[in-house]
Amino acid sequence: MKQLFIKFVEPLTKIEFYQNLLANILIIIAYILLGMIVIAISRKVVTKFFKVNEKKKTRYKIKRSETLSTLVQNLISYVVWFIVLTSVLSRFGISVSAILAGAGVVGLAVGFGAQTVVKDIITGFFVIFEGQFDVSDYVQINSSGVTIAEGTVQTIGLRSTRIQSDTGEVYTLPNGTISEIVNYSKTDVSPLIAIPISPNEDYDVIEKELKAFLPTLKDKYDMFVAAPDLLGLDSIDGNEMVIKLLAHVKPGMHFPGQRLLRKEIISYFNDVGIHTPKPTLVKLEDEEK
Repeated sequence: MKQLFIKFVEPLTKIEFYQNLLANILIIIAYILLGMIVIAISRKVVTKFFKVNEKKKTRYKIKRSETLSTLVQNLISYVVWFIVLTSVLSRFGISVSAILAGAGVVGLAVGFGAQTVVKDIITGFFVIFEGQFDVSDYVQINSSGVTIAEGTVQTIGLRSTRIQSDTGEVYTLPNGTISEIVNYSKTDVSPLIAIPISPNEDYDVIEKELKAFLPTLKDKYDMFVAAPDLLGLDSIDGNEMVIKLLAHVKPGMHFPGQRLLRKEIISYFNDVGIHTPKPTLVKLEDEEK
């Protein structure tokens, strides 16, 4: 024990030990600073690369460029820090090749139990590079025909995607669960709107009024790419008749366009004296009477 203690303490009494330790610490700090500088420069280069001719790009290409820029920057960071770590370990005489060989064996064993993670990464890769959706797109995500999330895309990663709903909930979805995607932000959309009208109204008058009113909305609101179309009378019963319209709006304006068109039509009907259905009260007579 005494010999072991002396063998352990003896180097601490020599000035060369502290000189080597200080040199290694300075070199490690230099590696870390160099890594930070490389990452900072690469991020600026990548950002500038993806912003080339941004004025000529469409809104969708700009969003896609932002997504790919973030992904490339993250990959560069991972590679740089891996190189820094292996360099630091080498300074202390630790065999990096032996660690990688051991990690390969362990990774092979773990791989059989991490098939879902691999599936998530592969799916995430195709989602990003095929441009199925981008950050800030409004999407509906389905799995086996069942909607599991709907809202605005916050982040897209290789393993998971975050989506925020209209009511504020944030869904973090493993990419492997994404099998069906409905993207409302890729192209112009034409949501269908149903408006109930009192059955006592004259439909010919309503049709004439709407054909004069609907074209004014395109110039009034920027979200409309074309004047809404009146499809006609969809149904009628004793309580109401329902007319249907198509609102031609810009990408991502599916639901705001529906709400705005309903508001404008109801307001216009009130101005011209066209009535919407009102509940009817039925008084039941006492059977004894």
